[in-house]
Amino acid sequence: MSEVQRVVAGLRAAVDAVLSCSLDRSTAAEVVELLDELENAGCRLPAAQHRALARLQVETSAVQMGAKNWKDVLAIRYRISGSEANRRLSEAALLAPRQSMAGEPLPPVLPATAAAQAQGRITPEHVDVIRKAVDDLPGFVDATTREQFEAEVVRIATGAGPKATRDAAELELFLLDQDGPEPDDADR
Repeated sequence: MSEVQRVVAGLRAAVDAVLSCSLDRSTAAEVVELLDELENAGCRLPAAQHRALARLQVETSAVQMGAKNWKDVLAIRYRISGSEANRRLSEAALLAPRQSMAGEPLPPVLPATAAAQAQGRITPEHVDVIRKAVDDLPGFVDATTREQFEAEVVRIATGAGPKATRDAAELELFLLDQDGPEPDDADR
């Protein structure tokens, strides 16, 4: 049994142990603490899924897995919708460690988001807001500013809900490009 298999077996056993616990004699404070820990663990688990998906895509192909593309591999294997499969694949592409063409390790595309998710400091909703905000950055924004923008939105997300994070990201985007996009011929 490999180290990963032992760790996953331990995770499964820990989940089984939590599920077998009776909450009948728990105080409200204990139940809130349980919910806090479950929320944190639930926010962290996608980071492990992203790493596993990225590794699987390096090791094999969708055709070898019995499907025409990776979306279908996930949708069929885990009985999820195509849109959910696409979401998972998109997040893995942005948040999992990568490899260069020469096989050298590269950081995730969104390193601050990946780190916050791995620590359980942001929810999947926050990840979606951050991803969309970074996608909305104007093309003239350089790599350093892009990283600073992502880090700032992540910092905001660790202390705010998704809507407040989205509003703050929109303000940051406005401050970066107050003139807006160049008018096209139709606007002129």
